[in-house]
Amino acid sequence: MSTSGVEDGVLTARFVGEFSAGKTRLLGELFGEQIPEALLPISSRERQTRLPLEITFGDSPALTLIQREHDYSAAEVVEAFAQFPERNELAHLDPMCHRLRLTVNEPRLVLPEGDGYSDDKRPKRLFLIDTPGWNSGDDEIAEQRAALQMTGHHNLALVYVTHAARLDGATNADHLKDFMSALAEADDEARFLGQAKLVMVITHCPDKDAAHLKQRAQNLACRLWEELDRAASELELDIFCVDFPVMSGGDLQRFRDQFWHRLLAPLGRPPEPVDSHPWAATFKRWPAEWDITPYLLESAQLLERGKRLLAQARVGGEFVAGMNMYRLIGLKPAEIREKVLKTWLKQLATDAATLEHWSVPALAKGHPLFQWWKHYWQVEMKHLLTPVSNFFATAQRTIKRLEHDTEDLQQHLDQQLSEPYESALAALTGSFACLVGGLPVLCREHGIEQRIATLLSLSLLQSRYEDYYFHHRAQFAAAT
Repeated sequence: MSTSGVEDGVLTARFVGEFSAGKTRLLGELFGEQIPEALLPISSRERQTRLPLEITFGDSPALTLIQREHDYSAAEVVEAFAQFPERNELAHLDPMCHRLRLTVNEPRLVLPEGDGYSDDKRPKRLFLIDTPGWNSGDDEIAEQRAALQMTGHHNLALVYVTHAARLDGATNADHLKDFMSALAEADDEARFLGQAKLVMVITHCPDKDAAHLKQRAQNLACRLWEELDRAASELELDIFCVDFPVMSGGDLQRFRDQFWHRLLAPLGRPPEPVDSHPWAATFKRWPAEWDITPYLLESAQLLERGKRLLAQARVGGEFVAGMNMYRLIGLKPAEIREKVLKTWLKQLATDAATLEHWSVPALAKGHPLFQWWKHYWQVEMKHLLTPVSNFFATAQRTIKRLEHDTEDLQQHLDQQLSEPYESALAALTGSFACLVGGLPVLCREHGIEQRIATLLSLSLLQSRYEDYYFHHRAQFAAAT
């Protein structure tokens, strides 16, 4: 998905909670490797969210400082950051007028039919907003009334994060009640679908304590809601108990899928996210060394190098442009060969050793895609590159066999090299070459599961095309 045609919406989900409750960790775990570590704050007094941090959709991960007073205000970009700024870098800014915006290529942050607050049905961005935690000691905005922080009241949900050990704390309960009050007091036409949604996430919660802590959290939310004189039917409540440091990759992915499903439920999204297939979850848990992106890009670089060298191998219809036997008069055979080869290599802007290197990268034997890579990718790459390497090998052999009595240098080179040259050009214009040529764009796709799925799908289509062409080659030849 691209940012083309996607505009800022007004729908938000605010993440609130006590300082060090785990809000930032929760957001980090929700997006995983989609967000570079340098662009996320860490839970410490030295480096954390002093300004509201809004996470929304973008083509690629990026962190900017924006000026935006309300959720419905236009965002004016002030500065871009390569890493999350230190607290002192933001100390001079007004947190009621400035925010940090983190963009992520996550399709679930796009509302394809608009945000529901206008007749405009163009795609809109959904915003997850990480607010400064209360009890941090020096954050003014965190201690303000919730109504002042929930600017606009266009709320998909309130996400309340609490440490398991402090679930029953009086201060936390007071702040939670304040936010629930702001959620309840929003006008019916402003609150999404007219129903308040609260998502409670209890962090540092061991499995053995999950059941009774979940019940206590439910009792707390219901009690506070009743104290606001609101009907139970007006509150949609979801509770998650997590302990991120000990969660397996599978458990973490299941939590992500369930969290997104429940958060987006009021939007009427399908019950399962697009990437909920177990294969997608498996790909996301791959260790870094299994990422085949570098191998794919190396394959694309081999293709591009082949195209570039072939384009330079014959200039103006001549394999060694401007060279003829007249210019070589008086030289010994060895000197003739050396000068012609040197001139040709200069024309290619390369050296002889580089021309001999056309090896396709190999995956380690234990890699999950080893068999596919070995029996499909490497085979197809060799079919693509072998005519190219053969041409350059033939060219060097031809030049190294030149004699002083060669009558016409260009004619001699044409006779020896034209056929292998045309074969090399043809190899780089086939269906597999088209697939390899698209790899740089594919590798910019952020989710590894999307890259792998697209690659395998394209591979299958290319193989089917080749099979069809093979079985119908006689008809194609007759037609031409």
